[in-house]
Amino acid sequence: MKRTGNLFEAICSWENLELAARRARRGKRYRRYAEEFELRRETILGRLREELLEGRWRPSPPRTFTLFDPKERVICAPPYRDRIVHHALCNVIGPVLDRSMVAQSYSCRVGKGTGAARDECRRLARTRRYVLKLDVRKYFPSIDHERLKVKVRRLIKCAPTLTLIDLVIDAWDSGDEGRFWFPGDTLFTPCERRHGLPIGSLTSQLFANLYLSRIDHLVIEQLRPAGYVRYTDDLLLFSDSKAALHSARARLAEELRAERLLPHPSKCRVHACREGVPFLGFRFFPDGVRVLRQNRLRFERRMACLRRRMAADHREWTKVWPSMFGWFQFVREQPGGEGLVAAECRRQRF
Repeated sequence: MKRTGNLFEAICSWENLELAARRARRGKRYRRYAEEFELRRETILGRLREELLEGRWRPSPPRTFTLFDPKERVICAPPYRDRIVHHALCNVIGPVLDRSMVAQSYSCRVGKGTGAARDECRRLARTRRYVLKLDVRKYFPSIDHERLKVKVRRLIKCAPTLTLIDLVIDAWDSGDEGRFWFPGDTLFTPCERRHGLPIGSLTSQLFANLYLSRIDHLVIEQLRPAGYVRYTDDLLLFSDSKAALHSARARLAEELRAERLLPHPSKCRVHACREGVPFLGFRFFPDGVRVLRQNRLRFERRMACLRRRMAADHREWTKVWPSMFGWFQFVREQPGGEGLVAAECRRQRF
C-alpha cells in the first residue's frame, strides 16, 4: 500500500486544533479543567501549536485509577492538553490508517461501532453452525511498541508526524503487566522491549485496531471463514465446518505469537452457535438475543444507586431523572433491552 506523507501541517493547523478542542470537550463541558481551558482557549491552543511545530511538545503523565466493572482495569486519563493533541493526531492519521483495515473490523471506525458489530454477529449466528471465539490475553498491556511503530511506518512516511506518534506510543509502559516470553527471547528480552498502550486514550483505540490488521487480512484472504467479526481483541470466525475452525484456531495462535501476543487460555474455543455466541455484552442465539448477566447486574446496580439518591432527598429528582431517562433510552436500543427497562419501571414509584 502506498505510504502517505505531508500530514504534519494538517495536524498542526489552527482549524484542526479547534476541531480537536471541541471533540475533547464532549461530555466534559462542565468539568473544571474544561471551563478553565475555555477561559484561555486561544492562548492555550496557540502555545500548543507552537510546541508542536517546534518539536517541543511532550506528553504529561496521565491520571490513573482502577475500575472493577466487571473486571479490574487500570484506566489512564491523559491531561486535557494531551487529549487535544490526541484528537488532532487522530483527526488526520485516522483516515490514513483506516484505509488499510478490512470491513469486518468494527472498533473505533466511522460508520462501524458496537451496534454494527452486534448486528453482523446476530446475522451470522442465525445462518452458520459453528463459531470460533478468540480473545487476546492482556491485549492493551502487551502491545509491543517496536512492532506497532513498524506497522505505522508502512502507511505513513511524514517524518515529523512519525516523531509525534512515537512520543505518544512511548509515553506509557505497562511494566510487569502484559510481559510475556516468546520463542527466541532471552531472559531479559521482555524487560528490554517497551510494551503496552494506556486504556482510556483515544490514540490507544486507534493503534490497537491497527495492530491486529495483519491478522484480519490473514483471516479474510487465507483462512476464508464463512463469516468474520472483530471488535478490538474479540475475534469471531463463523463456519459450517468445525474442523476448519479448529485448524484456524491453531493458525491464529501461531500468528498472534509472531505479534508477541497470546490467546486467552479460557476464552478461545470452538462451539455450536445454538449454544449462544457471547459478544459485546450479549449472547447471540440463532433464534434471539439475551443480555449477559454482568451487563444486567451493571444496569440494575446503576438504577439502584439512582433510586437511593431520590429516597435520600426528593429534591434530587430533577437531577436523577435525566440520568435515569438517558439510561432507559440507551438500554432500550440494545438487543433484549426492552425487558430490562420494563422490569425497572415496575420497581419505580413515579
